[in-house]
Amino acid sequence: MVKSISLLFILAMSCFGFDLYSNIKSIISEQTYAKNRDKIEKIFAIQSEFIDNNGNPNYAKITNTLRVNSLLNISYSKPVNLEIAFYSPTSDILMFKSISEALKSIGYSYFLSKSLKSNTEGIVWQISMSSRFILDPGTLYKELGKNQIFIKDIKRDGEFSFTYSIDASKAVLSTHDYISDVEFDLAKPLEPYFLNINQKSEALIKSYISDSWICDIRVLDRDLNLITQIKSDKPEKEIYIKFPPNSYYLLIDDAFSLENIKRGLKIYIKSN
Repeated sequence: MVKSISLLFILAMSCFGFDLYSNIKSIISEQTYAKNRDKIEKIFAIQSEFIDNNGNPNYAKITNTLRVNSLLNISYSKPVNLEIAFYSPTSDILMFKSISEALKSIGYSYFLSKSLKSNTEGIVWQISMSSRFILDPGTLYKELGKNQIFIKDIKRDGEFSFTYSIDASKAVLSTHDYISDVEFDLAKPLEPYFLNINQKSEALIKSYISDSWICDIRVLDRDLNLITQIKSDKPEKEIYIKFPPNSYYLLIDDAFSLENIKRGLKIYIKSN
């Protein structure tokens, strides 16, 4: 089980900067590190080569270097119980959504959310999963990086227990594509439409005549806090929204079933 985590301790440790060798020890285990210490210190002698352009640890390069030098094993002959904690000083909803999507995109679709604790210093989200593969920090680093989310530090709390310190302060979540200032066709949805409306002023959304869209529209800020909501109890053919200040995301759903908009929607979003 992941050990009890002190937010204050994690926050204080982050002030000392990135410790490459401490992270390597956490990734490959203390025992493997001790056996190969001289080899590791030689391979990673130029530490600046393992920092990315944003000043963060380049875990993709770190783990790849460990792998090609036969120092990293992430697979086991039978499933093990992984316990992973994610710490961040940012919004709990934002971190929860971004990390959930990243884990699913790299193949970890089934995991148990054990706890979500927060205070003035940040939040810790603890999950567990059964897998033959330990979470690869390099793969997660690349997936989170697509949305400007960065891993700042990794600590091993037990044989199969890890704590990831995450910086999501610049996060921009994956959203549906569209073109501003023209009427755009949104294809049949498999999930609610999630659009980035940063620096947009208003929207006009239309359903097809043969559909029966019972709208559920939410305007969210950058941290996914609800700003305003439009929810109907009858079919709608057209909805106009003027975006309030600080609007960043637009979630478009049907109050009962996405089958009610199986032909998609038409949307016109105007820039500021």
